[in-house]
Amino acid sequence: MDALKKYNEGKDKWCMPRKGSEDYLKILSMMKKISKIKKSKTSTNKDINNEENTKKNKHIKVLQAAIKRRLIAKNVNSNSISKVSSKVSKPPSYNSGARVFSRDIYEHHDEATKIQHFLKNKLLINNNTLTNRINNYSLLKGKLSQLRANDCLEKKNFKDVKGYTIRNIINLEKKIGTKSKYGSIYLTSIPNILGMYPIASKIMKNNSDNISEVKIMTMITHNIILKKISRHFLIIYGSSTCTKKIAEKLRLISINEHADGDLKMLIHMRDIVENNELMFNILFQTFISIATFHNMVGYIHKDAHYGNFLYQTNNEKGYYHYIFYGKDYYLKSCKCNIIIFDYGFARKIMPYKNGDDVSLINKQNMLIMEDYQRIIYAFFNKKSGGWGSFKNLPNEPTNTNMIIIHNKLRELIVGEITYNSGGINYASRVFDDIIKHIFLKYSPKGMFVTQRPPNVINSIPFRIN
Repeated sequence: MDALKKYNEGKDKWCMPRKGSEDYLKILSMMKKISKIKKSKTSTNKDINNEENTKKNKHIKVLQAAIKRRLIAKNVNSNSISKVSSKVSKPPSYNSGARVFSRDIYEHHDEATKIQHFLKNKLLINNNTLTNRINNYSLLKGKLSQLRANDCLEKKNFKDVKGYTIRNIINLEKKIGTKSKYGSIYLTSIPNILGMYPIASKIMKNNSDNISEVKIMTMITHNIILKKISRHFLIIYGSSTCTKKIAEKLRLISINEHADGDLKMLIHMRDIVENNELMFNILFQTFISIATFHNMVGYIHKDAHYGNFLYQTNNEKGYYHYIFYGKDYYLKSCKCNIIIFDYGFARKIMPYKNGDDVSLINKQNMLIMEDYQRIIYAFFNKKSGGWGSFKNLPNEPTNTNMIIIHNKLRELIVGEITYNSGGINYASRVFDDIIKHIFLKYSPKGMFVTQRPPNVINSIPFRIN
């Protein structure tokens, strides 16, 4: 700060020199001289104790780092932001048929089993409440407890259809979904279990990305879902890695909970897209799921397109209670519970340390923001460059507000990309800004509130950080 004061002496208003200019180098030279003078004075003053010396030197270093980051921030130009925008706005080459959803299971079962499922759903008001999901996990986990971590698939025929089994504990009866380079999905059953439960097995290569995905899902299941900390993730029931010499694509197996569809399917449904409040609710849930993945799980998703946000149908009425940095927020329930999924490209968020390369910090911060930036394109109408199929849906003013939200995300990148408060990390600070400048400003009346409503659904608040 002393260096900047000296540089701006006699000027009407403060300014910062362009990075790489002669004045920029003068600033850095002044910073070094001032730092040496302060350290020299501190070392000659015997009345100041060692603890105070340490604090002052640390404070000077923080100021130096802040000045450097601000100078670099001035050099973040519109061209670099435009490159990011063009990358995230590109529609993904994704087909919903590559996944398996609840309807796929019901279509491939016989009539008796379909009737069982219908009756079970009638007895349970909503099978997709978090409590019922956890109960299903407990029931199926008991049945799957015989599986071993190194179990392998064995070929087995089911009514002349080729499938697999794992020691007849689970049966992978039928391959469902379109062909994918990331793995195959099989309709899965558990012998001697009453009723029908929505599970499927994913068979993958035993590579680092797939291993990481299974580990993240397992951690989320045990540390977040089963503890009722969040409802925005999918449950994994179990996994195994075959140790025998078999085809690489058959070595890693994960057994997962089902969803009813994905965000791509939702934005192609007219009754969804023409409902303005529902579109905002789905967007807010999507952002909450991203923020929870950043702050609770500690990862950047890096593939946040509309195929990697799933939904489960929801009949609960009332408000969900969330906590973020000690503040209470309440989101009105809607008929879709949004789930963030597919962590094959996810990368751990690294904490900042003194002396870190600012360019690396910037790169990580940009990736954090890209998770939000990319998915917002699913909420524009087609006329505005959105990913949906309707030219004028969402209609106005919703579509315009979605574009304004997109522009606000861009502002957050330009204004904050190199800033580091030291107390709150970038992922948390960005979501705090999203709450203040997007949720509270653009929420339809009564949908997202800070005062506790009378009909709160969850007794344990969902945590976002």
